[in-house]
Formats: sequence, structure tokens, C-alpha cells
Amino acid sequence: MGKLKRKLFGKGKQKKASSGENAPMLSQETPEKRETHGFQGIKNIAGALLKKATSEKKDAREKLVATQEPKSSDEAICQVIGQKNFFDACNHIFDLEQSKTVDKAKIDALYNKLEERMWEVVKTAVQSGDGVLLEPLKSVAASLEWQKQKKKEQFDSNNEMEGTSTWRPKYWNKDLANLLIDCMAAQFPSAEFAISTDEMALKKHLKQLETTVLPTLECRRAFFKEAGLLTIYRKCCNVCLSSHLTTLIDCDFNFSTCLLVYEWGLNMCKSCSEKLLQPSWTLEQKVSVEALCLVRIFSNLEEKLLAAAKEEVREALKETITPRKKLVTDTTVVKILTEGAEAVQHISERLRERVEVACLEEFQHFLWSYENEERSLHQPDRPSESCTKLQVFENCIVLRAAWHKLTYIYNTNADMDAKVKEIISRIEEEGREYLWKAIAPEVKATLKKHFRSHDSHLTKFLVPLKSNLLAFEKKGTDSYEMLIRAVHHRIVMEYVQALLTGYRKSRPKQQRSITRRIEQDYETLQDLFVKCLERTSDHHFGHGRHSQSRR
Repeated sequence: MGKLKRKLFGKGKQKKASSGENAPMLSQETPEKRETHGFQGIKNIAGALLKKATSEKKDAREKLVATQEPKSSDEAICQVIGQKNFFDACNHIFDLEQSKTVDKAKIDALYNKLEERMWEVVKTAVQSGDGVLLEPLKSVAASLEWQKQKKKEQFDSNNEMEGTSTWRPKYWNKDLANLLIDCMAAQFPSAEFAISTDEMALKKHLKQLETTVLPTLECRRAFFKEAGLLTIYRKCCNVCLSSHLTTLIDCDFNFSTCLLVYEWGLNMCKSCSEKLLQPSWTLEQKVSVEALCLVRIFSNLEEKLLAAAKEEVREALKETITPRKKLVTDTTVVKILTEGAEAVQHISERLRERVEVACLEEFQHFLWSYENEERSLHQPDRPSESCTKLQVFENCIVLRAAWHKLTYIYNTNADMDAKVKEIISRIEEEGREYLWKAIAPEVKATLKKHFRSHDSHLTKFLVPLKSNLLAFEKKGTDSYEMLIRAVHHRIVMEYVQALLTGYRKSRPKQQRSITRRIEQDYETLQDLFVKCLERTSDHHFGHGRHSQSRR
């Protein structure tokens, strides 16, 4: 302390000592006073030094500012844009534009730079979901609101036509939507491979969408909601999902594959509607404009599903029910017509009913085509064995039994029920006529010389007919009994006609042999038709015998 005192006050002390005037006063000061004056001096000097340093720093800063040239307005705006403060940049550019001292090309360049930086932020946010970009995204949302407001102000101004046609940032919402759609679409895997291979590849594709793409979009959704861009984000999600589903359903899918896409899409919309699309919606409810595209797509997909169900029923019926081909069972037909409805019943009652109606309508259309095909086979130039002619009756019995079961399974309307029964009855009636036309010439030829010959040509004719009728698998049905009675009636009528002709032309000696022949023929006919009918009593045939005896 003593050295510091001497260093700071030494010279001053010598100066004052050289002055005779002050010498006595200094000699009279006490050491305590001298020490007090020393501390005060240090304090004063330190304050002076600090004040001087502050003044010099301020002067240096002022000189530095004075020596620098002021920044231009566009450079300052670019700096604001670089800081991702897009809303402030919008205001600065607009103010600069209003000054009318800046070239329009420079204004356009600033808007271009602003748009470029905004879309970079949006693109990065969609791809990475980086939370650091939340504030820049909020600034993007604010800029869009600013653009909307300014556009309205420009339109409402006196110079509205010129303002709205030439003002630069007028399509930001559209540009942002296109950018979001492109970024989202890039995250979807290509559907070409899935739709060009088998069902397993399609399942894998849908699984990838479910586990990777949609969760990513849902994750970004909260990010854009906080930024104030949820509405446009949802719209773009609708567009991307709609586009991808459209690509899938445009393919030539069968029923099971089409159902796979339909069910997946419906589940996706139900699970993602709250986050990605809009507050929950179903196909039966009215929806917002944003979801109408998806609703239309699902409507088209549902129509395609119904068409695929019809096609599958048509092909299965064609393969199972063919003229002159033995039909399996009515259970097979019922299974063909109920598989589609059973496959969709867990989705919704409405869809199940629509599939039911589609399948029943297809069954009715098939019966029309089957009738025409049978009719085309009833031509004289297309002969066939009597056993194949009988097949149509077995098929009709199976079809009638199948339809009877379907009326209990499904809620068939009276009109369709009547039409189906009418078609089946008509096919049977035409089949009986065709069968008789086919065997009538042979019956006539057999009976022509029957009563003038010792050989029983009738027996030779009836043996193969009996064999075919006994081979009929649907014996015991009303249709079979009707067929047997119709054939019996026609043969008896031809027999009576031949008998009357032969009796008139016979000699008295031959008439006794004709009587014996009638008794033999009765036994032959009775043996044939009683065995075929089994459950029918011989009353009908006995009545025929007495009639023949009287004649």
C-alpha cells in the first residue's frame, strides 16, 4: 500500500512541498487524514479511467458506423428470409413494393426467393418432421394468411382489376398444396408391382402402407396442426390416398382381391379419419368437401366389387351348370350364390344386402342364358342320345331346389321369385316337348308294324328308354313324376292310334292275336312305368288297361 501511495502521489507531494505557501499546512496534516485523502484519490482516478474507456468505445462504434455504408433494403429482406421469418419478409417486400422506387423485377426476385425458402421448409418438414421447423412453419402459415388478406385488399381497392391480375403472390395456397401432394406421394410405394403380380404381393403392399406410410403421415399431422396448416394438410392427404386407391381399383381384380382393397381402404379411412381426413365419417353419412373424393372412390370400388361378385357367380354357374352335363347338387348352387354375401357380411349389413341382390340377379340372368342355350340344342340337326336329353330335367330339379333354399336364406322379392320359377318351368316344358319330338319318330316306326309282326318291337324300343329313365337320379320328385306321366301318355296315345289302324286292317284270324299282344304290351308298359314311378299306385295304369280292353 505504501508503494502504491508513493507511486500515485509522490510527484504531487514534491510539487506541493516546493511551494512555501503550502508547506506549513502539509506539515500540520495527521497521518490518518493523509491516508483518507489517498483512498479517495484512487477512487476518483478509477472512475475517471472507466468513464474515459466507455467514451472511447462509444466514439469508436460511432466512427465504425459512420465509416460503413448503409445496407440496401433488398439485402435486409434477404437476411430476414434467410432467418426463416417469412411473415416479416412479406411485410418488408410489400412496403418496398409500395414505395414504387424499386424495379418490379427486383420485387419478383424477392418473392421468388421467399417462396423458394418457404417451400424448402415445408418439404423438409414433411420428409423429416423436424421440430426445429415448427416456428418457420408457423411463419409460413402466417404468410399464407397475409397473402389472402392482401389479395382481398387488392381486389377491394379502386385499382382492383390491375391489382389482382399483376400482384405477384396470388397462388401460394395452390403451390403449397401441390408441394404437399408431391412430397406425400413420394412416400407411397409404387402400386404397379403389387397389381401386376398375385394377391400376396398386393397384401404386402397394403401392409406397407398401413405400417409405414400412414403412420408417418399421421405423425406429421400433429406438426402441421400446431403450425396452423392442418386444413390444407388434410386436403392433400385425401388427394394422395384417393389417387393411390384409384390406381389400385383401376386394375382388373377378381372378387377376393377387390374385396381386399375395399376392406383395407375402409378400415384405413375409419382409423385415420380423425387424424388425416376429417372428424369421423362413414359411407352412409354426409361428409365434408375434402372427403367427397374418397367417398366417390369407395362408391366406384363398391360398384366394382358388385360387378366382380356377379362375374364370379356367372363363371361358377357356367362351369357347374351346362346343358347335357350332369349337375352336382343344389347345395353346390346355393354355395356359389351365398359365398359373396358371406364374405362381406362382417363389413356392413348394407353391403351384404347389395351383394345378395347382385348374386340373385346374376342367377336370374344365367337362367335366361341357360334357357337359350338349351333351346339352341333342341334343333333337329343336333341329335343326341335320349340320356342326354333327360339331363335338362335333372338340372331343372336341382335349380328349383336351390332356388327354394335361397328364398329362405335371402329376402327375395315376389317379382324375382315368380320370374325364376317361370324360367325353370319353361325350360322343363320345352325339354319335355323336345324329348317327345326326339323319340316320337322311333315310337311311330316301332308301332307301325307292331300288330302285323310276331316280334315285339315295342319291347326292344322300351328297354333302352327304361334304362335311361331308371338312371334318373332325381326320382321321387314332382318333376320326375310329371316327366314319366308325360312320356307314358304320349306312348299310350301313339299305341292306341296304331292299334286302331292295325285292327281295322287286320283279318278276323289276326284279331285274336292282337288281343293277346295288347295284354303282353300292357305288362311291358306297366313294368316300365311302375318301376320308374315306384311310389305311384297302379291305379292309373289299370285304368289304362281297362280302356285298352274295351277298345
